[in-house]
Amino acid sequence: MSIPIPCARARSWTSGGCWVGDSRSKTESEVMSANLKPQIFDSDASNFEKEVIEASKDRVIVVDFWAPWCAPCRTLGPDLEAVVKALGPGVALAKVNVDENPELAQLFRVQGIPAVKIVKDGRLVQEFTGALPKAQIEALLKPLVPEMPRAEGEEEEGEDLLQGAKLLLEEGDLEGAAQLFDEQLAAEPGNNQALVGLARARLHEGNFAAVHQLTERIEEGTPEFEQARALLKLIDIHQVAHQAGGGAVAAQRLLANPEDLEARYGVACCAAAEADYAVALEGWLAIVERQRDFRNGAAREGMAALFHLLGRQHPAVGDYPQRLYRALY
Repeated sequence: MSIPIPCARARSWTSGGCWVGDSRSKTESEVMSANLKPQIFDSDASNFEKEVIEASKDRVIVVDFWAPWCAPCRTLGPDLEAVVKALGPGVALAKVNVDENPELAQLFRVQGIPAVKIVKDGRLVQEFTGALPKAQIEALLKPLVPEMPRAEGEEEEGEDLLQGAKLLLEEGDLEGAAQLFDEQLAAEPGNNQALVGLARARLHEGNFAAVHQLTERIEEGTPEFEQARALLKLIDIHQVAHQAGGGAVAAQRLLANPEDLEARYGVACCAAAEADYAVALEGWLAIVERQRDFRNGAAREGMAALFHLLGRQHPAVGDYPQRLYRALY
């Protein structure tokens, strides 16, 4: 069965190829209708134009060309499904068996499988061949997937969830905060505030690997990117606190020699690791005032990390940014 191509300029599908000549803007009702359609489905020549090409005007359609005998296809399939589900209703996965639909494979110039073609607004916008890692698939798809309109009241509910999680975090209830941040991320995987909050909870638990994984999901140029960088700096600070033997040991060392900047730095790092941010900032500022290039500016960098992470309105931050500026300049 041949597949009709209404566009007068239609050609074999390559990146940027055209299927339909008309273009129309998506109304909110059209976008929301994507929520009612299956997110993962089988496609063939009988429904491809409607379920893939036409549907790509309302949501991104990922087309997976596969075959039952293909081992890499069995590896890629579950990862594709997981990424698509995580990105939400703005994207769908159409699975095409090339043995049963050779004409579709030919139309898309499939030369090897698994082959993945990404269709948006009636056009092929991206493609790859082979079983890519899940993280690479997510990085490829995420910029293409639009944010879907929220249901009435959903945004307020999400904000309440975030505020509750942040409050628990400030109160030191790491487990409770992490649970709420996890709930928010389950509903909205790309919520940077939830990623930062969960990373903070994992940092205080000592789960540095999780901090790296969470902060890697925050893109450069977003408001939370500097917070992500600050969290990575605080991993170093937590490690210094561990090496110092904890706050009590570091404090005894400082009492024995108040001019010992290493001991003072250890006390400040221990305070930061225990979320006693005002003590940490005071300790680091005292070091900058005595020796601004101590440990290649480690005290100054520690203060800057807390400024970015907590925000200038946090009670612990107070006037420390101005005091640091005066100490430096």
